[in-house]
Amino acid sequence: MSTAISKPPRRTQEERRAETQARLIDATILMLHQKGAAKMTTEEVARAAGVTRGAIQYHFATPADLLKATINEISRRLGSHLDVDALRIMPLPRRIDEIVDQYWQGFGSDTYTAFIEMAIGNRLDAELGGDIKDTLVELERERASMWLEIFADCPRRREDILAWRSTLLTTLRGLSLSRMLSKKDATVERQIRQFKEMFKLYLTQLPEGET
Repeated sequence: MSTAISKPPRRTQEERRAETQARLIDATILMLHQKGAAKMTTEEVARAAGVTRGAIQYHFATPADLLKATINEISRRLGSHLDVDALRIMPLPRRIDEIVDQYWQGFGSDTYTAFIEMAIGNRLDAELGGDIKDTLVELERERASMWLEIFADCPRRREDILAWRSTLLTTLRGLSLSRMLSKKDATVERQIRQFKEMFKLYLTQLPEGET
């Protein structure tokens, strides 16, 4: 007796459209990482996505629209790495290790390189530059709220906790750029270990004069 093999359901036009758009955005991120914003072309993006240049025009009215969609996707990826519930139950020293490692993974990714390329390459474009800035402002607002939740049991004041986050982000951005330029991973990793130890001491102690 033969057994009929069921065929997977056909994808809807909207599903196919969403898949192609995702491939184009992924290809844009890849090209930004590999070639940089100044040298990237829509032809290369289409080739990397496995579609024709006409597909870009079909799915995105202009190249700027593709870049805007890419900005939103990069923001989503960079902002989705923290598991608040899992982090909150960890002992504070381990929590700091995990958060620094997770942030460093994001800053060391191809996605962050693509973001840097896009931010620098479009800094003089009023519209795209504004979109990048707005995206960052919203991302920072969401991340700050999560940060306070993760460190709700920390003896430090809210403003101290947020100040640490600002220092962390500034430090990791600098280290990421340093690694992009020099490729000296050993030096960078040593600096990150020192950074972790410094903030374990900082966040587990009350401010001077408080008991």
